[in-house]
Amino acid sequence: MSRDVVLQQLDERWAAYLAEAERLRAEAERITELLAVCEAELERLVTARQVVGELPAVHVAAAVPDRPALPAPRTGSAEVREIGQDAAAPFAEEVLKVLAGHARPVRCRQVAEGLGLEITARNVERVRQRLKKAAAAGVVVKTPGGLFTLARVSAAAGG
Repeated sequence: MSRDVVLQQLDERWAAYLAEAERLRAEAERITELLAVCEAELERLVTARQVVGELPAVHVAAAVPDRPALPAPRTGSAEVREIGQDAAAPFAEEVLKVLAGHARPVRCRQVAEGLGLEITARNVERVRQRLKKAAAAGVVVKTPGGLFTLARVSAAAGG
């Protein structure tokens, strides 16, 4: 091999390594930024955990109001529909009672297990739909990870 060929190969390798070094520097910068965001979120969560830890415990009675017994269904179609909606209320109350028994946010499957339901997709989805309705009503909080927990009740709201 001639000296020019060797120099050309060395220049090509140098350029390739230079490009790789630039790529790695950019990746390291991106990772450093992601690490900073992650560490900031960790600090925020530690603070939130401290604040929540200082709050008084939520009582099931405050979050789940007592409901009167259901009347016997009548034959009128509008009344039957209304009774059908009220029949879901005891299930909703049981779901909230099971949820209140957990100190941390839980998955729908855990609530279904707490209800003593057979763990099937249908039963877990039934619990999920009930929890989503409760979240829309402000009784339950849904986390971005798909976990559910009872919403905190302020002392002023309790009386």
